Amino acid sequence: MKQLLVLLTLSLLSGCGTFTTLTHSDAEVAENLKQQNTHCESLPRVYSGVAYNMCKMNSTGNHIYFDLQLGFYLFDSVFSAATDTVALPFTAYAQSKEGNLLLTER
Repeated sequence: MKQLLVLLTLSLLSGCGTFTTLTHSDAEVAENLKQQNTHCESLPRVYSGVAYNMCKMNSTGNHIYFDLQLGFYLFDSVFSAATDTVALPFTAYAQSKEGNLLLTER
C-alpha cells in the first residue's frame, strides 16, 4: 500500500505546475509552453505553478481532450497554489533577482 501511495504521489508531482517550474530550467519551461502554443509571453516566478497551468489552459494545442485537460489543470492548480505558497520565500527572492521568466524571444 505504501508503494502505491509513493507511486501515486510521484506521478502527481511529475505533472505539477510548481514542480515543473521549480525543477526545470527556464529554457525547458519556455520550450514546453511554446510546444503547447500558449499565448503567454512571460511567466512570473511567484506562484509560477498556477501561472504555468493557466498558460497551458490558454493554449491552442490539441483540443480533443480539452474537458479532461481543463479538469486536470484546475485540479492541479489547487495543489500548485498550496505548493507555491510554501515556496514563496524562494520564488519571491528569484522574482526580485531575475524577474519574470520570458517565453518569447525579443
